[in-house]
Amino acid sequence: MTEGRGNPGPWEWRLLEKNCTGCGICADLCEEEALEMPREAAYPKAFPEKCTGCGTCVQECPFEAVELVSRDR
Repeated sequence: MTEGRGNPGPWEWRLLEKNCTGCGICADLCEEEALEMPREAAYPKAFPEKCTGCGTCVQECPFEAVELVSRDR
């Protein structure tokens, strides 16, 4: 599992690598540019300081590979 680090907000972004196919849908749909799919990379790269916790990446991932977890728990 890959976790976003450095996010000052209440959300922690997590990638479930066993589910991720590297399709890049999450990065394509992120309006905050908090995710990027580098060329030749297996998984998206997270920029947690940009994440607002909107949940688009979670909702749109067809492989259920993305989670947003509240830091307040």
